[in-house]
Amino acid sequence: MLDAGVGITTEKDGYIAGKVVAKQALEHMKTKPKLAILAVDALSRRKYNYQEILRGIKEELGPNITLIGSTVNGILVNDRFALRSVGLMLIGGDFSVDASFNESNSRMEFEKIAETIYQKNLGLQPKDDRFLLLFQDGIKFPPEIFAKQATLNSRVVVFMSGIVKRFFKKELDEMKEKGMGMPAVQELLENLYAKGWKYPVVGNVASNIRDYDSVEFYNDTVGTDNVVGTILSGSGNTKFGYGFAAGAESTGKTCTPTKNIGNFLLKIDGKPALLGLCSAVGITKEALYELKSGGYLNYHIIMGMREIKDNGDDIIHLTATITDPELESLVNTGFPFERVPDKIEIFQSNMEIMHRTARDAVSQALSGISNPKFLLGFDCAIRFLAYGDNLPRIVKTIDDTIGKDIPRMILGSGGEVYGRMGVDYYFNNVTFVTLAGGE
Repeated sequence: MLDAGVGITTEKDGYIAGKVVAKQALEHMKTKPKLAILAVDALSRRKYNYQEILRGIKEELGPNITLIGSTVNGILVNDRFALRSVGLMLIGGDFSVDASFNESNSRMEFEKIAETIYQKNLGLQPKDDRFLLLFQDGIKFPPEIFAKQATLNSRVVVFMSGIVKRFFKKELDEMKEKGMGMPAVQELLENLYAKGWKYPVVGNVASNIRDYDSVEFYNDTVGTDNVVGTILSGSGNTKFGYGFAAGAESTGKTCTPTKNIGNFLLKIDGKPALLGLCSAVGITKEALYELKSGGYLNYHIIMGMREIKDNGDDIIHLTATITDPELESLVNTGFPFERVPDKIEIFQSNMEIMHRTARDAVSQALSGISNPKFLLGFDCAIRFLAYGDNLPRIVKTIDDTIGKDIPRMILGSGGEVYGRMGVDYYFNNVTFVTLAGGE
């Protein structure tokens, strides 16, 4: 039988916070934990001493427990949501931590890391119910790059995009060497599945959407450009389930990026990018000023693409869409730099859609599980910010779907990782990804 416990605290001192969440989680467990999943909120910019948090946790848990995790954008543990917080989930009982890893230089060495993960799996006895839980460093752009967005918002840049692209690409490559820029989770999983990996992958891209500062945790170490993870499998009657729900619906409209520098769109449908998007959707750019408090992250109008698989599955992948009305010639997206679709589908979201997709993601994970023991969720930080006063309704929906007494931890994600065989795109936004365990 699986066993799980969770804890959360807003204690300011890192060492005390670590001890508090470990004690809380242990109180609900009947068996010794095998895996600890740590989340530390960074959205509120409280600078915890991460090493002290780990020290406090380890003092309570003792040795021989694998710990992985990252900074996140808000934490929901059972019915309590908190910023400026530390959250912990412990899992024990009938499952195995088959292998684990902590690899640095995640942006530059994704091919080598994919090979490392694949080789670890080759050394294991084959199992059908194996999966990978992964935390990878996310979007990190220094302030000067965002200052340069104003220079991209120029008709000269639009007409000379080839020259500017080469210069900008060189800057991004230099940032990768310093552990910054766009994450390489798409490239990592492309390489992993191309080698013959056949198991699901779920996890978090550790982007802090406020100041682009994030870290990853592995046992007693803290990394800044790392990918950490563990390969898990069930034993006895244990089952694991996975859920994926994009938090938007199609408008039935599309647009074409006719000029772009990677995922920075300069022209859409032959017009300055922002004006082209507004024209495609049928809104004025002035309507976008209401998004100012959220840095113009648009959770109403969202770009994305659709995969239609041979088995009939219709999989929607959404991306962060930044629509600053002061920048008519620029729409900033979270598409992987080299994977901007030739045709972009335009989606829309509202509270009813987000509420429904929260229920759907949990229900999918519970499919085939009659006796759930825990729920771990990765809910896009954009959705977290959009919930506002509707958060209690979201919590109640999750309660009603899985049961109020089931331990659960849902993390405000900077990018939702979901991979399985046959899926070609792994880095998502405005999406809810879930992992459930039970019998």
